[in-house]
Amino acid sequence: MADHEFMFALDLPDRAPFDEMLDDVARNVLGHVGYGGDVTGDLVALLRAALKQSGVRGSRHCRVQFSAHAGELHIVVSDGRGREWRTRRPLP
Repeated sequence: MADHEFMFALDLPDRAPFDEMLDDVARNVLGHVGYGGDVTGDLVALLRAALKQSGVRGSRHCRVQFSAHAGELHIVVSDGRGREWRTRRPLP
């Protein structure tokens, strides 16, 4: 078995027009995993803030990936230039 169990990934050619969709996708994935509304809202806000502050913005490729490993959910956002933002949380 691979190091991470793949859960979900979304590739977008341009992140800018998809902010609301990314929020919805993140909320749905996090809810499906079992996180409650407060944790889901906090993680979506953290994801949105990280996207605004990082180089993962503008008209370039964007990938959002959710995976689970060793009792943790990993969220990775990367742009076409290899820059990444990462966070992880214990699974509920």
